Amino acid sequence: MKRFRILTTALLLSVCAVLPAQENEKQEYDYTFNPHFFIQGNIGGQYTLGEIPFFDLTYFNAQLGFGYEFTPSVALRLSVNGWKSFGGIDENFTPDGNRYSWSWNYVSPSLDLMFDLTNMIGGFNPERKLSAGLLAGIGANFVFSNEEAENAKQDLIAAYNTTVDISGDVMEYVENRRTLYWPFRFGGFVDYHINDNWAVGLELQANTLSDQYNSKKTWNTDWYFNGLIGVKYCFGPTHSKTPKEKMIPASQAPECPEVEPEVIKEIVEKPVEVEKTTVYEEIYYDINKDEVSRAEMYKIRRIVEFMKANPDAKIEVSSHADAATGTAEYNQKISERRANNVVKLLKDNGIDESRITYSAHGSSENMYKGEDMNLNRVSICTVK
Repeated sequence: MKRFRILTTALLLSVCAVLPAQENEKQEYDYTFNPHFFIQGNIGGQYTLGEIPFFDLTYFNAQLGFGYEFTPSVALRLSVNGWKSFGGIDENFTPDGNRYSWSWNYVSPSLDLMFDLTNMIGGFNPERKLSAGLLAGIGANFVFSNEEAENAKQDLIAAYNTTVDISGDVMEYVENRRTLYWPFRFGGFVDYHINDNWAVGLELQANTLSDQYNSKKTWNTDWYFNGLIGVKYCFGPTHSKTPKEKMIPASQAPECPEVEPEVIKEIVEKPVEVEKTTVYEEIYYDINKDEVSRAEMYKIRRIVEFMKANPDAKIEVSSHADAATGTAEYNQKISERRANNVVKLLKDNGIDESRITYSAHGSSENMYKGEDMNLNRVSICTVK
């Protein structure tokens, strides 16, 4: 029984030790959008507005698009849409009580502006699975194979039992119908992002054209509506990410001691002893900082004065970060920035670059532990 209690206690302690470690391993990132090209393929259905039953005016529809996303919220797309549209006259408007319908083929390239409202309102986040937006565009519509409309008109003339085109008021545009129209398009889309490059989506469009499009004269614009589902592929990396430094509570993060401005002035303006043969300085940083603070600036002055008084002296700068915060990758980068900032201050104050060597070690060479962990946020400067 005693052995069982010992084993149970050991197991619980192990679980308690693992859980915080897993939580600490969770990494957050800052994301940067990368402009990129994309291609889309869609298929669905079209409804051409008219007075005959709905299913007599519907047909398959397809679209291929190629575009470029300039920002997380704005893209420009060139798409080519087409297949077949329908028109018709209800039996209540024909002399023989028959319903007449006809179809024609078309191809319609369009230039569309697309606005991702999800990123526009909620900010760019590539981890977000769903996005939605609006589109608007203008294009061209090339019509061909309109023989069915011509046949329907002849049948109507025959139904009136006269050679006079009594149906002309309704189908006036058959003979003089244009083959090119300029549709305006607007609509919306919803995408589900499978990964960084692939997405599936739904797109709804409304297209308006001149009154001649369906061969009937109705004194108003003609419309057709597309509902499409499809696949989208984005070329190249759509974003880049950098790890956020893991911040610890201020109550637990030792900071460099505050120094009054008067004390800083007294330290900086105090004459520097230059009779030494070497100078060794440790420049400390606050958490997540890479610039030399005012409180540490007197050490830079000391180094500069010594090197000017000793023209043959050279300096080695070695910068570090503490392992208690941030990932190894981030700590390496911030230590590089710390080293670069020290070197820049030396060069700005007249020290030739040929006299400076520097290195950055991230959190791989921490010398301090526990309460002194903050002392690892340092640039070590050795002049000799």
